[in-house]
Amino acid sequence: MDTVLDVAFVLLVTAFLKKQFGLVDGKVLVAAFGVALVFAFAPLIASLLPALAPWMDAVLKTFVLILSAAGSYDLATGLMKKNEEISG
Repeated sequence: MDTVLDVAFVLLVTAFLKKQFGLVDGKVLVAAFGVALVFAFAPLIASLLPALAPWMDAVLKTFVLILSAAGSYDLATGLMKKNEEISG
């Protein structure tokens, strides 16, 4: 289940970054890779700094919620726009 949520999160954050910064083609892939790397290495960094781990977890969860919400909106509006273009 974690993998499904991770993929959904990266998809939503990428939709947000694409919309906000006008990313296209390969830049979208680089953004998705960067987001995945940051969140993949965060637990490793937290394990090196155990005193900061709870704070890092709270900050990362906050970013996840904010970026996922904004990405959900950007993804939904983008899909609605494409649907309108297709249906004429």
